[in-house]
Amino acid sequence: MNAQDFRDKWQKPLVRYTLASSAAQGLSDDVREMLTRTGLPASAEPWLFFGETDQVSHAAYYPIGQLPNGSVICVETATDRIVIDDGVEGDAPWLLNSSLEALYESIVLYDAFIREVLRRNPRYSVDYKIPEGMLKKLTDDLTACDPDAFVGEGFWFNAVRALDDSDGMK
Repeated sequence: MNAQDFRDKWQKPLVRYTLASSAAQGLSDDVREMLTRTGLPASAEPWLFFGETDQVSHAAYYPIGQLPNGSVICVETATDRIVIDDGVEGDAPWLLNSSLEALYESIVLYDAFIREVLRRNPRYSVDYKIPEGMLKKLTDDLTACDPDAFVGEGFWFNAVRALDDSDGMK
């Protein structure tokens, strides 16, 4: 999903980046433009918080946000991949999405899923019941959006798995 499509679909405020830190020097022109002109939501389900931060996890990464556990969401400057760095020396970064465009689309897909769950089951916050077939559709949509990012033990795989109250996808 390109930046314009994201702005059109995401009807909530966006945080734009100034890219003032020296770590921004390694970003591609496309990523720089998307972060400064479009930006990212201040927060998005599941558990994503975006905004400029002084937290630099590694010279090869530009930090763009964090998870509640303190792990840093970054752009990997050499590849433009969006990764999660847990800050543990020797741990490889965890792929969030293959690109900023794929992150835009994943956020929109997940948000639409949550809105549809709440529409179909207004008691979701009480009973946590997801209507039949919706987890499978979310899985299919996220996989189609960014196949590399929806693999076993990846961020999006675990986000969907956390929603499932059984061992199998519904």
